Amino acid sequence: MKMLSVLILAVVVSPLKAQAPSQASRDSKELLPAVAQAIEGEIYDLQHEKLYFQIDENSGGDSSPAEISMYVSKQITPNGTGVVVYKDMPYGEVYRYFDVEPDGTVRLSGNPTSKFPPTGGSMLTVYMTDEEVCDFIGHKAYKSKFTVNPLASAKRIHDAEERQLRRTGYSFRLHKGPGYKVNP
Repeated sequence: MKMLSVLILAVVVSPLKAQAPSQASRDSKELLPAVAQAIEGEIYDLQHEKLYFQIDENSGGDSSPAEISMYVSKQITPNGTGVVVYKDMPYGEVYRYFDVEPDGTVRLSGNPTSKFPPTGGSMLTVYMTDEEVCDFIGHKAYKSKFTVNPLASAKRIHDAEERQLRRTGYSFRLHKGPGYKVNP
């Protein structure tokens, strides 16, 4: 009788185990374009694109598109969370969490208008030790770039506004959405 119970349990549990979602972390390399798109969309939505003209590798001062480095965690947690470090003007360099939706959309955590205080997860890197920042950038992240064009076309701006509205539920530039709040 014991043997029959064990067999029945094995037959019932095995298919359930096979259908359980993977609990392993995954590589983030394929998500680099989606992370860049989320950052760019937020920058355009907040109308911060003109603030990037002096911080790219060309030493800025002109109206050419700025290529800004970003460092994305090599691993995405099983629940879809990752980290990106990048310059978020006018606030400074930020250590920012993001979530990956089932469709591959990246949703940045934290509200830039809060200026990324040292509480709440996403924060300015000034609140971290140099060793923490260097270890992340040097060993735990992929380096990539995103582009901010201070003279972006109306279509580029409109597309960013619409994606931001879908991604977060609000758009500062469009002044709409259930989560929209006026900048303090």
